[in-house]
Amino acid sequence: MKLLLILLLSSVYLFSSEAFISSSDLREQMPKKNLVILDTTNPDTFDKGHIPGALRADISDFRHSVDAYQLMNSSKTIETVARSLGIDNDSIVVIYGHNQPKELLKASYIALSLITNGFENVSILNGGYAAWIEEYEGFISKTPRTPKTGNFVAKFNPNILVDLDYVKDNIGKIPMIEARPLRYFNAEAQSKGVKRLGHIAKAKSSAWSNKFDTDETIKSNEELNEVYIKTDGLNAEKEVITYCTGGLEASMNWYILHERLNFKDVKIYDASMREWGNRDDTPMEK
Repeated sequence: MKLLLILLLSSVYLFSSEAFISSSDLREQMPKKNLVILDTTNPDTFDKGHIPGALRADISDFRHSVDAYQLMNSSKTIETVARSLGIDNDSIVVIYGHNQPKELLKASYIALSLITNGFENVSILNGGYAAWIEEYEGFISKTPRTPKTGNFVAKFNPNILVDLDYVKDNIGKIPMIEARPLRYFNAEAQSKGVKRLGHIAKAKSSAWSNKFDTDETIKSNEELNEVYIKTDGLNAEKEVITYCTGGLEASMNWYILHERLNFKDVKIYDASMREWGNRDDTPMEK
């Protein structure tokens, strides 16, 4: 009995350590009662077919508007939303999208929101819904389900989200990476909703999309370290700040660094360029 318990606990531990899991890994976990699968797509696409047992998670439930930008909702709101999705403190959460624009980023932002509020056992489905269909064609559902009410209790971590003043105070002191495409970083194009061209002074470009293959599967750790450590000059033991246009893209860099590569101190400037680039008193470079 003790050996069986150890094996079961080890299985849960190994699963929980996977930032990006395969479709076959998810399929093996489906018998577990504490598994919660979240789908980030729109209602119409969700109704046409989704992974069996999945619930649709709306990104708008995790964020709210402040002036021209958006910020993560309060811990109390995140707790309420998580409970409405059936999440307990001991749940296993897997998030995926249908390989449509921004759905993968919605997955990383929802994961960020949960982790920021004390929930750690979360993974993103590697390759998304397309990968699931490729491996388990026909094993889908079109029937919505009503989840039980979860008992998740949020415990906010104050060391993840940073604001404009924190970024200002640490320019040139803490490495900062930008998740937008290079053309925005280089001031060759203007980001939607951002008045000024260029990037935060002293920041480096590290587009989130470069970390994935065209099928939305994550690159190997060796390839990721080649970018983040060798090219971007980051140190896994030291602090780093990630930002983007408005939080979603930066959440993926944050998630990869924190969850996949085990960086010790990764922070995210949630308001990003939608705040920074619309002010006249913030240092920028082209």
